[in-house]
Amino acid sequence: MTISSRIKHLEDEHARLDKKIDGLESTGAFQDELLNKLKKQRLHIRDDIVKLKAELEFRASKQNG
Repeated sequence: MTISSRIKHLEDEHARLDKKIDGLESTGAFQDELLNKLKKQRLHIRDDIVKLKAELEFRASKQNG
């Protein structure tokens, strides 16, 4: 899997978690423990996306310079 395709996969997963979290919060029918777990997953995914984008930029700058 290329870095770009991994980023896309993670962005899709992040969006899916966003919708799930928003849905749970809007209904008010959720357990705090579950919501916290989902939010942590979303945060870890966002961190991974940021790291991969930085790696992609580094590789691009290395090729151009």
